[in-house]
Amino acid sequence: MKEKIYTGSSKTLYQADEDYALIMSFNDTLKLQDKSSIVISGKGVINNSISAFLMQKLELIGVETHFIQKNNMRQQLIQFVDVYPVQIYVSSLASGRYVTDFGMEDGFVFDSPIIDFRVKNGDLNYPIINEHQIYSFSWLSEKEIKNLKKVAIRVHDFLTGLFAGIGIRLVDIKLEFGRVFNGEEYIIMLTDEISPDTCKLWDMYNNEKLCYEIAETNPDLIISAYQEVLKRLNIKTDV
Repeated sequence: MKEKIYTGSSKTLYQADEDYALIMSFNDTLKLQDKSSIVISGKGVINNSISAFLMQKLELIGVETHFIQKNNMRQQLIQFVDVYPVQIYVSSLASGRYVTDFGMEDGFVFDSPIIDFRVKNGDLNYPIINEHQIYSFSWLSEKEIKNLKKVAIRVHDFLTGLFAGIGIRLVDIKLEFGRVFNGEEYIIMLTDEISPDTCKLWDMYNNEKLCYEIAETNPDLIISAYQEVLKRLNIKTDV
């Protein structure tokens, strides 16, 4: 067994044979809002397939990602990346905190996507952080923040179109990035995963939830919802 580098709520990272790479293994755990976790058998296999498929699609439009290859049903080989300590959320519609904190109507469509930065720290419950704070803490340079927003919007816009083509509305998406030195300069690279664990996905015609949101009310429907996304994307779960 390879050396374990990191264990998160839904994935485990192991050292790969290559110094520049890691093995990312998707598990079946899903963390709920109250910080408890449930196990959804088969979730990791589905997320691995969906994320690998979407990362490859993003590579085709010139977005740098950490994805190298899908190794098996649960694991990917990924580039080692110096991950930024912030997550970036891009929202097209009002949901979650926009409803609870601002009293907006659930599903209200924004004129243009809204970006939120959050601290990548589950123990602190991922607090909101603004650009000035990120820069003042020397976490990212002003140029990196500007470029990060640009790439995040590009990822969001591409995936919005891709999902719309299969009758799914991308309500919001959580993205993580890092920096990699390519021999000449540091480049921004998309990391983590893109799956129903990290996206709010609603059916475009009846607003049925096809993502992690179901877990709070009816976790028994998680697998069928994730499988529906897999089916519409026409992805086979074999390697």
